[in-house]
Amino acid sequence: MKKPVILLFLIILSSAVSHAQDMVFPAIQGYGGVNAIPFEVEKPDPSKQYKFVIELGNRVEDKTKAADILDYVARMYNLHRYAGIPKENIQMAIVIYAGATSMVLANLSYGKRFDKEDPNSTLVNPNGELLEEFFRNGIQVIVCGQSMMKQDLLPEDIYLGVRMAVSRFTATTDLVENGYQVFVL
Repeated sequence: MKKPVILLFLIILSSAVSHAQDMVFPAIQGYGGVNAIPFEVEKPDPSKQYKFVIELGNRVEDKTKAADILDYVARMYNLHRYAGIPKENIQMAIVIYAGATSMVLANLSYGKRFDKEDPNSTLVNPNGELLEEFFRNGIQVIVCGQSMMKQDLLPEDIYLGVRMAVSRFTATTDLVENGYQVFVL
């Protein structure tokens, strides 16, 4: 009686391992993994243009690792690429504001803000690698200037490549006027 139970356990374990191995990263490497779906039927039209803006404003609690919400945004992009939409047919922008602003701090500013005990801190922004992946994939990252001012941030405090807007509202409304759909996470 024990052999069938052990055999069943091994089958379930191997199935779980094979599903874990099906995680793919079609565009943004190392972040936003998606499950391979061999049975898909409903797919988006790869000839259409997909334009979306994602607003992120929630404070990130764990400052020592890449923000989960940015990983989720990477997944949104990877899902579209996995579904067969070419890079040139996806226009994506991320608008960062309020408590989420720390996600786009330059490394030096990040260390000064979040390692106050060590004035010579080598703490770097753990989101930097993911921001670079966004830039490599043509994803715009925009930070709210109003949020920067409220947090006493200067342009040099912001990660290189992040665009600075007058505000979250002006950035988003401009993108909406240009055909982007809004997602607030």
